[in-house]
Amino acid sequence: MKLRILLFTAIFLSTSGALFADDSKIPKQEFGLEEGLLPEDISTFPELKTWAIYQSYELEPDGPYLGLQDSICRMVPESGLRFLLEKPSDTKSTVYLYLDLTMYKPLRGSKFKPRKLQIFVNGKPKRAILTERTKGFQNPVEIPLEPSEYPDGKIYVDLVPSQNSVGRFWGIWDAFVVENRLDEKD
Repeated sequence: MKLRILLFTAIFLSTSGALFADDSKIPKQEFGLEEGLLPEDISTFPELKTWAIYQSYELEPDGPYLGLQDSICRMVPESGLRFLLEKPSDTKSTVYLYLDLTMYKPLRGSKFKPRKLQIFVNGKPKRAILTERTKGFQNPVEIPLEPSEYPDGKIYVDLVPSQNSVGRFWGIWDAFVVENRLDEKD
């Protein structure tokens, strides 16, 4: 299992590094090897798709936003996940944090209980994402940030599942900050 984790992490890091060689201005999150990483902390699209099929869900794939589609996901534990993005604080206008989260659609006959994910930025609640049988959310999740919200250029993102989210239902494909909103086409 440890070799599998190292392999996924190595693939994720090498793919991410190649994707960002051309545009170093986009702060992005590379979910690297962490001490004590569990096998379920990183998953691929085929693994999550298989799990979803057994739950009678359909998994939406990793979005192609800014060319970041690598189909490798960092799962969010029940206790939550915290990561850091850095953005030069010389920006004087609103920037946009985007989170490409795992999204499941229930298939006919599936048991799909509502689940909520709280998103905090630098300790402040910014957004709550709710997914239910008949209602979902739009990926990537957009969170506008004023320069005063990250004065030192550090953007700490906390993803906290609701109390009823047993297991690792939530995951994040990509996280990035841009100065202009993404177009509907991106």
